[in-house]
Amino acid sequence: MMRSPIRCHSGASRNPVRRVCDAGDMGSRALASWIPACAGMAVLVAVFFLMAGKETLAADRCYMPEQTAAEQLLRLHSELMVITVTCRQSSQGQDLVRAYTGFTNAHIGLLKNAEATLTSYYSQNYGGDGISRLDKLRTQLGNEFGQQVAAQSAPVFCAQRRDKVIALTNSPPSAINQELMRLAAVRTYEPACAGPPTIRSAQVR
Repeated sequence: MMRSPIRCHSGASRNPVRRVCDAGDMGSRALASWIPACAGMAVLVAVFFLMAGKETLAADRCYMPEQTAAEQLLRLHSELMVITVTCRQSSQGQDLVRAYTGFTNAHIGLLKNAEATLTSYYSQNYGGDGISRLDKLRTQLGNEFGQQVAAQSAPVFCAQRRDKVIALTNSPPSAINQELMRLAAVRTYEPACAGPPTIRSAQVR
């Protein structure tokens, strides 16, 4: 008597990736040899759907304008920090540590709001409390400018930027907002959800 071949097919199950082997009238030994193949297919299909789901979730993550603004404000703050640590003094011999501290204290409310905005975003999109993701962002932002120092050399970098800390510390809010507008063209670590980024929520007053 001719025996029917074993076929793997989707089972009538709530689990869409569950695979069922139809043994037809083959013996238990043949069935045993085919079960691992079907199980392997089940694992591959499960992994495929899992990865597809992760890619969909990643594609759904995007910044609203307030999150874009928050990252750009922290980017500016990180740039000033790297200038301060690298250059130490302005071209006129002024202490950059004091100036950077003054800038931070003057805008501490905005900086805290920016951190809170991104912490909430990270918590909603990545799970957890969002703090570790914020720490990672801070590290990435610092590294952005650290890499520029390495690429240009510290003397060249400082010749171009050492006075920026003093300038922004002593500037009116409009000058800082102009700098934030310039940074709005810089790519953020998450894409914008729709439309051009704005800096409304980060405007200095």
